[in-house]
Amino acid sequence: MPKVSPAQLLARTLNKLRKARQTHANAIAKHQVKLDEIDAILAEAGIEFKTPTTRRGPKPGKPAKAAKTAKAAKTRKRTRGKFNVTGEQSILDFIKSQDKPSTQDINKHWIKEGRGGKADNTLTRLVKAGQLKRLSDPKVRGSVYALA
Repeated sequence: MPKVSPAQLLARTLNKLRKARQTHANAIAKHQVKLDEIDAILAEAGIEFKTPTTRRGPKPGKPAKAAKTAKAAKTRKRTRGKFNVTGEQSILDFIKSQDKPSTQDINKHWIKEGRGGKADNTLTRLVKAGQLKRLSDPKVRGSVYALA
């Protein structure tokens, strides 16, 4: 019996896997299940096969509609908000009008003004600059703020 090299053994194993995959692909095609899940599992294992010609879906040259919309969403530019009052001044004015508001109250005010994101970074900046004091209150989750 001739000795089999590791490369030949690997080639035989891959051929067996390829045949088994095709058998399963044919069975799955009868049940209309997508092959993408199987391909993803094989890709995780570092094994990649050519897709069969009976595969459903868009042609390889054409991207799927979902991919087009996802790509369009990524390339959309964010517009910068323009406000009469800076974010820092808005927070300081809000804290003057309220008695020790919580982070949640300030964030609600921030969003109500139509500003994007949250006020957390601006609050931290104001505390570090010494314009605000961050206080703990056991009744409130998080912190409350007062003018320094």
